[in-house]
Amino acid sequence: MSITNRIRFNNVRGDIFGGVTAAIVSLPLALAFGVASGVGPIGGLYGAICVGFFAALFGGTPTLISEPTGPMTVL
Repeated sequence: MSITNRIRFNNVRGDIFGGVTAAIVSLPLALAFGVASGVGPIGGLYGAICVGFFAALFGGTPTLISEPTGPMTVL
């Protein structure tokens, strides 16, 4: 296991604040995309949760924020 893939507990505070900030920013966007796609705001929330879960599960970069984007409306 390389050193870049290890969990560093000295970054937990910044990670939590970064996650909360990203959630607050992407919440209105997720609601709007849910309404625009026709499934309603709750569908947009579920979509944003799934995107965040799968992005965290399958990787990414330390500076990447995954959130709903324009193409998510089509899905």
